[in-house]
Amino acid sequence: MPPKILCLGIMFLSVTTVGTIANCFLFTSYMLNVITGHKISSLTLLFTQLTLVNSIALVSKGVPQTMHGLGWNNFLDDVGCKVVFYFRRVSEGLSISLTCLLCTFQAITLSPSNSRWAELKVRLTQHITLSYLFCWILNLLVEIPIPLSTRGPRSSSNFTKAFDNLFCTSEYIMKFYLIMTTFRNMLCLGLMILASGYMVLLLHEHHQHVQKIRSTKLSPRKHPEIRATQTILLLMSAFVIFYSLTSTFTLFLSYFHQNSPWILSTSIFLSLCYPTISAFLLIPTLHRPTCNF
Repeated sequence: MPPKILCLGIMFLSVTTVGTIANCFLFTSYMLNVITGHKISSLTLLFTQLTLVNSIALVSKGVPQTMHGLGWNNFLDDVGCKVVFYFRRVSEGLSISLTCLLCTFQAITLSPSNSRWAELKVRLTQHITLSYLFCWILNLLVEIPIPLSTRGPRSSSNFTKAFDNLFCTSEYIMKFYLIMTTFRNMLCLGLMILASGYMVLLLHEHHQHVQKIRSTKLSPRKHPEIRATQTILLLMSAFVIFYSLTSTFTLFLSYFHQNSPWILSTSIFLSLCYPTISAFLLIPTLHRPTCNF
């Protein structure tokens, strides 16, 4: 086995292992709080779902890439490719959807109680569960075309029209599916940017207010809402950075018809960085209270 291939397999193994362990630890800790009857906020429930989605993404992306990098070729048959790629795409859709929910809900929660968002806060509290369910059901349905189009590595002889993903191929993608996923991603990214900008503005106003009254009791570090907002802003920033990098490599592969396994592996490796890094950003939330919606 070439040293470069082995090194690539070790890199995938490392990031997948570390990320999966960290996210599973967070998910288990959150669930123990639920099982033991501790009162948890809606924000914590979103964190719990995000760690679950991150674990699915790491396993569905990282494990196949690790096996391929370590020398196991053609280890997935037609059914295996369908299952792996379906969970991979569902986890990607849920990741951007839940991150968008985090940013949007926290921006509304952080807004002043006497603002025009006051009525919306009440409605969000009443319908927060429906929002979770909507995200899950929508993404599970939208990604149905993926298992229909995904084939095993040897099922297609016309590789000029098939997207070769090292061990699986996708012979066609429905235009409606591309429109739906592009609209979902662009809408979520737009909402994240708007919500994050609004939260940064609120944090700036709060900081100015603290400086004026010079009171240590109002330090942003002592407010659960401020700390939660800072965590969400870090999550959003990490997501946008790695999503942009991954999209750049994917567009390069798609439009320039490059079949380089190195470019493809780099794109997948970058997509594994967010679920791994986000777990470490969320670990401090286990030891401090978060605000309720």
